[in-house]
Amino acid sequence: MPEPLRLKGISASAGYAEGPLFNLDPVVARYNRKATAADERLALATAIKAATGRLATLVEATEGDAAEILEFQLAMLEDDALTGPAFAAIAVGQ
Repeated sequence: MPEPLRLKGISASAGYAEGPLFNLDPVVARYNRKATAADERLALATAIKAATGRLATLVEATEGDAAEILEFQLAMLEDDALTGPAFAAIAVGQ
């Protein structure tokens, strides 16, 4: 993976920034397989429920195009066309 582009310069003013901060350092994700398919299914369902809850909270706090984008992401998580294949894969042990 190429290194991120880093630009250096002299600022013209102190400026203003607002919003949450994010750590952009890469994090190595590790996944520990669950003991059974039922546990895997529950883990995925729980993760989807958490994500939809957080997205719903963000939708309520935003408006305009940003809210519409978040609503689309929420609809994707609620659509069986996205989650169905994942649950089917779990059912056959993948």
